[in-house]
Amino acid sequence: MLKKCFVATVLLQSLYAQIYSDAEMSSAQGSVKGKNSNSSRGNDRFSSGDRLCFEADLICWLAKQEGNDYATSGNAITVPGTTDPNTGLIPGPIQAGKVYRPSIHVKPGFKAGLGVDLDYANWEVFSEYTYLFSKGDGEVSSNNLNAGILPLYSYTPHNSILSTTTYAVSSGATGFVSRAESYWSLHFNNINAELRKMMQIVPSVTLRPHFGFQGSWQQQLFNAQYTVSSFTSPTTLLGKNKVISEQKSWGVGLRAGLDGVWNCFEHFALYCNSALSALLSHFRSQGTSLDSNSAAPGYSDRVIGNTYNRLYTLNPVLQLELGIQTDWMHRGRYHFTAQVGWEEQVWFYQLARSTSIANTSLILQGVTARMRFDY
Repeated sequence: MLKKCFVATVLLQSLYAQIYSDAEMSSAQGSVKGKNSNSSRGNDRFSSGDRLCFEADLICWLAKQEGNDYATSGNAITVPGTTDPNTGLIPGPIQAGKVYRPSIHVKPGFKAGLGVDLDYANWEVFSEYTYLFSKGDGEVSSNNLNAGILPLYSYTPHNSILSTTTYAVSSGATGFVSRAESYWSLHFNNINAELRKMMQIVPSVTLRPHFGFQGSWQQQLFNAQYTVSSFTSPTTLLGKNKVISEQKSWGVGLRAGLDGVWNCFEHFALYCNSALSALLSHFRSQGTSLDSNSAAPGYSDRVIGNTYNRLYTLNPVLQLELGIQTDWMHRGRYHFTAQVGWEEQVWFYQLARSTSIANTSLILQGVTARMRFDY
C-alpha cells in the first residue's frame, strides 16, 4: 500500500513539473515575440493591430494625352525646284520640320485615403480619392510658303478660310497658314475601394495583395486655331479656323495589385506598388469647327462642322510606383509613415474623338509624397 502511494506521489510531482516547465516556455516565447514585434513595427509600413489609418498625398505630376498633335512643318506643298502654281515662286530645298503639340508642365494635385482594420488575419478595407488638374498650350508661326505650317485638324468646305490656302488648292489660293495655336486641359478624378492583406514573407520583406473596385470620371478640352495670312502681304490677316473638342468620360471596373516593402535598415525601407484595372468606360465627345473670314461679305465664328461621338469600351489601366520610406512610433500607440516615390499611370485608349486621331493613351507620371497615420 505504501509502495503504491509512493509511486502515485512521484507521478504527480513529475506531471506538475512538466506543466510548470511548459508554461514558463510559452510565456518566454510570447515575451520574445512581443519584443520582436515591437522592434520591427517601426520598419513595417503595413502595421497590424491599428484600427484606423489615414493617408494624405501631395502629387506633382506631368499629364500627357497622346494624340494632341495640332500641326506639322517640313512638308513641301510644291516640289522643290518647280514653279508653285499659286505664288509663281520656285521653292528651294526644304528643311527638317517638326510635329507640334501642347507643351506640358508639372501640376500639383492630391490624394486622400481612409482605411479600417477588420481585426481579422491582417485584412484591411481601404479607399482613396485622387484629383489632378493639368493644362498645356503651344503655338508656332512661320512665313515659309512651301514647307511651313500644315494644320492637322483641317476641314475645308467650299468658301471656308482654309480652302483658300496654298496647301488646300493647286490654283486660286490667296493665303497660307501663318500661325497655329493649341490649348489642352484635363480634370482627373479617381476613386479606389479595395480589400488589402498584409503578409510578412521574411523578417525584412512584407507583401500586401489587394483587390477591389475602381471608378473614374474625367473631362478633357482641346482647342486648335489656325491663322491664315495673305501670301502677297504676310502681315494681312485673311481669317481664322478654330477647332474645339470636348470629351467627358467615366469608367467603373475591377482593380487588383501587389504592394511590397523591403526593410533595408532600421527606419528605412524601399517600397514598390503595382496595380492593374479594367474599366467599363463611357465616352462622350463633341467636335466643333468655327470659321472666320475677313473677306467681303465677311463672317466670324461660323459653325462649319459639328460632330458628336458616344461609345462604350473597356479600358485597361496600369499603375506603378517605386520609392523610399521611413516610419516611427510615438508613445507606443501612434504609427507614422512617410514616403517619397515616382509614380506612373497609363490609361489606355483614353481618347475618343470623332477624328482619325483617337484611341490613344493618357499618361500620368511624377513625384508622389505620402504621409500615413495609423491609430
